[in-house]
Amino acid sequence: MKVLFGLSNEDTVKGIVKFYEDKYKEKLEYKIAYYFKNFSSEIATGDYDRAVLSEELEKMPTKSYAEADKLLFEYIDGITNNFEARNLILITSERRKLGDNFLARLFVLGVYTTLTGSDRTKGKVCAAINSPTTKKEARRYYDNNTSATDVYNSSEVSELELRRIITYFKNLNGDTSKYCEIFDRVVSQYTTEQMAVIIKCLPKDVTAFLQDNSESYKNIVNLSNIQMTQSPVQQTKIVTNEPNNNKYEIKNGNEIAEKIVVKEVPKEKIVEKVVEKEVPKVITQVVEKEVVKQYFDVPKDYKKTVCFVGAPKVGTTFCINAIGTYLAKQKVKTAFVDLTRKRDMYTIYTYDNTGKRNIAGDSLRYASNGKNEPLIYDKLSIYTAVPGEDRKSYNPSVLVNTIVKNNNVVLIDADFSTPLDYFRLAQDIYIVQDMNILNISQITMFLRELKQRGIGMDKIKIIINKYVNCSLSSKDIVDGIATYTSYDLKMYDELFNPKRIQYFILPFDVENYKKYIDMVYKYSNKFSSFTKDFQENLNQIINTIYPTKGDVSVEEKHYTQEESQKSKGKFSLFRRK
Repeated sequence: MKVLFGLSNEDTVKGIVKFYEDKYKEKLEYKIAYYFKNFSSEIATGDYDRAVLSEELEKMPTKSYAEADKLLFEYIDGITNNFEARNLILITSERRKLGDNFLARLFVLGVYTTLTGSDRTKGKVCAAINSPTTKKEARRYYDNNTSATDVYNSSEVSELELRRIITYFKNLNGDTSKYCEIFDRVVSQYTTEQMAVIIKCLPKDVTAFLQDNSESYKNIVNLSNIQMTQSPVQQTKIVTNEPNNNKYEIKNGNEIAEKIVVKEVPKEKIVEKVVEKEVPKVITQVVEKEVVKQYFDVPKDYKKTVCFVGAPKVGTTFCINAIGTYLAKQKVKTAFVDLTRKRDMYTIYTYDNTGKRNIAGDSLRYASNGKNEPLIYDKLSIYTAVPGEDRKSYNPSVLVNTIVKNNNVVLIDADFSTPLDYFRLAQDIYIVQDMNILNISQITMFLRELKQRGIGMDKIKIIINKYVNCSLSSKDIVDGIATYTSYDLKMYDELFNPKRIQYFILPFDVENYKKYIDMVYKYSNKFSSFTKDFQENLNQIINTIYPTKGDVSVEEKHYTQEESQKSKGKFSLFRRK
């Protein structure tokens, strides 16, 4: 059977194929398309028996759900002109549910197999590939369609988004001249219902100023009051760290909220759900295993896009520099893409030359418009911008596609404020963490945000940078990153299974530190002079990103049942007992 996958994560596709071949004892011939345009052209020319398409393959060029659905419907309609609709399997976004208007419209096109909610699993995808849903089987889901307003008018705003918006205003330190500009920018990204929630959380001095000076603010308040007067029982909800997700009811058009307490689900049930969902029935566990993988010539069209992210000063840019410098010396076309707020790449690679600054400063904006104009050092291309340039002005899919076309390996330097589309487009996400455990809460909050936005935790790998041997072990650090804990210790969320995550260690050495200081000061990249221990550990990461020729040893570390039992009863900073 020949299958076309429209999924952005290569590892996910490989997992689906392996699952299918193991269960159904049938080999799959498959190909991956990473963009909608590529998927359309491939399905029109290739002779495929099945096609698996993720709705989130690319970010739609609009912030309106209604407009996004219109574009997606037109795209799928075009696909069905060249491919049998009943053999198309659609993996929907998190906001879909069987029976909504959009999926009912796809039913009319003949697209009967749509995987939503908890059905978005490898097993369900494989079952659909083996036997797509028939029209008779699908019809029962569309008897009671919901209205379009139920689908698009969400009033939920995540805690992380609220904090970021409040931080924007607080960082102005009372400079009211930019209040209206920032507020208008926020309004463009949220619905009226969501803005009603956001307004209630803004600092008092901000709302007082906006009330007198912002027409947008007055319109939101007026619209919200009208809607509330017409529908006095309408509820808006703030997604918080509280385990019971308290609801707030707005009555009769007043900025007065009545808290309704919802009974907390027993902790035992929460744990049971996590176990049922994420722990396989059979687990083969090893302490440390040396796996030798045989790689031959890497195909010329081999591409890899990787995001690196971590708290400030953990060494994220350092890791990217070390990895990219090595690959470039091996004649691998490598790109550094600086999507951080600080733009350290701009400072490091352009400080000595005005001409370089002019080239580098426009490189990201050009890439966003489909033009490849980076700052080039032999096989290394630098894409960055002047610190302060708005990252939201770029088109993520066009930007990444442009850079991928011209390079084999794309290393994205990101921070917690980088738009989430780039993490969605990356094949792997490397979390960089040092020995400072106080940074872990920032990491887990960010990972929880990725998880809630539908970005799979199977992309996650961990680099423990500046590692030193002490009572805090590498496994303790991985354990801490695996679980989100709210600040009031009332809510826990297991982000991934720490026994199955792949992680790497970059050891700290004073001599290496001295050499790095010299490198930055003297404007040189000579990581080859670092200690042998450091280079061996670095090579493990490099070979995971871009395999070299010949035999390559990749050390994969996992937790064991024995270690888990030993840790019972011990005090832990991270895990609930």
